[in-house]
Amino acid sequence: MKKEKIKVHDVDLAKVEIALRRAAAKAKKIAQITNTPLIVYEGGRVVKKYFKKQGTSKPSQS
Repeated sequence: MKKEKIKVHDVDLAKVEIALRRAAAKAKKIAQITNTPLIVYEGGRVVKKYFKKQGTSKPSQS
């Protein structure tokens, strides 16, 4: 199914999706840094999601 482009006449409303995606990405990054769960609405339920910190794995010693 092809996504239909919706024309919005309000300039502020047209930028809402972009702002929400940016805010979600920032919230995910903060959750990773602080090792706290991110609460999301997924599949009709409120769910806690945990994310691993990036770049914190220690190299194996041989």
